[in-house]
Amino acid sequence: MSLRLAVLLLLGTLHPTPSYTEETPTVLLAVLARSRAHILPTWLGLIENLNYPKSSISVYIQTDHNQDNTPLMLSEWTDSARAVYRDVTLNTLAQISYTQSLGPTTWDDERYVHMMKIRQNVLDHARKNSIRYVFFVDTDNFLTNPDTLNVLLSRKKTIVGPMLRVTAEVAYSNYWAGMTNGGYYKSVPEYKEILRRSKLGAHQVPMVHSTLLIDLHGEHAEKLKYFPMDKSYTGPIDDIIHFGINAKALGVPMFIDNEYYYGYMLTRGEFNTVSEEIVAWQEYYAEVLLPEVEELPKSLHLKESKPAPSKLGFDEIYMVNLERRPERRNRMLALFDQMGIDAKVFNAVDGKKLDDDKLKELKVKQLEGYEDPYLKRPLKLGEIGCFLSHYFIWEEVVAKNYKQVIVLEDDVRFKPNFKSHLAVTMREVQDLELDWDLIYVSRKILHYKNEKWVPLSSRLVKPHYSYWTAAYLLSQSGARKLLAQQPLSKMMAVDEYLPLMFDKHPNKKWSSYFSPRDLNAFSVSPLLAEPQFYIGQKGYLSDTETSEIIDPETLVHQRKESARNVKQEL
Repeated sequence: MSLRLAVLLLLGTLHPTPSYTEETPTVLLAVLARSRAHILPTWLGLIENLNYPKSSISVYIQTDHNQDNTPLMLSEWTDSARAVYRDVTLNTLAQISYTQSLGPTTWDDERYVHMMKIRQNVLDHARKNSIRYVFFVDTDNFLTNPDTLNVLLSRKKTIVGPMLRVTAEVAYSNYWAGMTNGGYYKSVPEYKEILRRSKLGAHQVPMVHSTLLIDLHGEHAEKLKYFPMDKSYTGPIDDIIHFGINAKALGVPMFIDNEYYYGYMLTRGEFNTVSEEIVAWQEYYAEVLLPEVEELPKSLHLKESKPAPSKLGFDEIYMVNLERRPERRNRMLALFDQMGIDAKVFNAVDGKKLDDDKLKELKVKQLEGYEDPYLKRPLKLGEIGCFLSHYFIWEEVVAKNYKQVIVLEDDVRFKPNFKSHLAVTMREVQDLELDWDLIYVSRKILHYKNEKWVPLSSRLVKPHYSYWTAAYLLSQSGARKLLAQQPLSKMMAVDEYLPLMFDKHPNKKWSSYFSPRDLNAFSVSPLLAEPQFYIGQKGYLSDTETSEIIDPETLVHQRKESARNVKQEL
């Protein structure tokens, strides 16, 4: 074996199929979907990509309680996929709601009992049709290893699941390594040993859930059940816990297999709306799946369902990105693709590439007396690059005579229903005949008590001193006002400049260098976007703060830190 192949196997980028020469048995694939229209094209594409004969896979689908077009999508998929799979059964139940649920994605006892019954229906269907193997794969589990089913079958276990990950950093998976006598999760050291793949193979554990293969011909497997609960059962009302306790009582061991990298799983968040869940999926797709998986197949049996790319009623949507940050660019492009946003990548000015000659050519000069209000230091090269990036966008808005644009930075995170809330906001702007130059869509609010609602508005406030330029709307008149002050010759951080221009900056001396300060600024409330990470959070990275400080007198950037130290910071 070559060194390269060994490394690839270690990283899980190759998935060799284990020796499995028996005649391929029929497997019943259980598809339990509820309000999953946003996930199904990718999820079904990965299912279709499994290296197992489709003629040996029976598909059992059940869907209910939907608040989107999941039933129509599954019906479309069923009609097309019947031609290649052994058979496909689709059960669509009436659209009812759970009486105690806080939202469509929350869980209560009523819903857990319903899930127990659904899973039991799958086992009953398999037994009735003499199908030996049942393969449960939750629709928020993504099997990126096409050999997953072959591996699990080769283990010859009654119950075995592939170990799935949320991300490399999140210690959550589809198994428990410990369980209390009462049936609850118990933290034990073995959990992390399995998760970190200290030892590879199939490990016996008290609980496997979400994605698992069940051999109904295994020892005592004829009595395995999700429902009904025995009268003597006193454990939690939960489908996976009841099944785990039932298996333990029968002496049927569960195994989790970590020999290969099998795929990923979304965490089950306490979302109150499907829209919130959609945003979580879009971010997971862009931030985790695409960077980790070379190619995510889409279902061959579903029509393309992505929204058509749109400028959202604006002349242009700018996404500011450093060329040396392709991971951020790819994340944003994936989000735009999922959301139907037609944005232009605007190459940011890289502060690390600015030299003294370039600064003098652009006539960049720090504002007299300026220092960071909190850190008490002059501008950094990254801050100059950030200002120039926005400045050049303002110039383009004027040069192309754009009426209104959106400016986004590459670390922005959209909140649920971003597009619809933005559309309603702009309709209100039009109805109120608002004379606006800039509208914050995301910002750090510093003096919220001093902010007042715009008369007759339910979505707009007059902002006070604020930070950040992660997302804002800009008009033609706004761009002209920002350029007219010739800010390059008296530069400060761009998020200090904006509030100064609508005359809400606390430093009156700085403000005195700019006149008029008549930018008509507003802010959406509640905000429609936020930074992807905040200071102190894992994953936070600032290209401004890790850059070098300039000498405000000579414009020669200070090199007190060696290049090696800067590299270590990054």
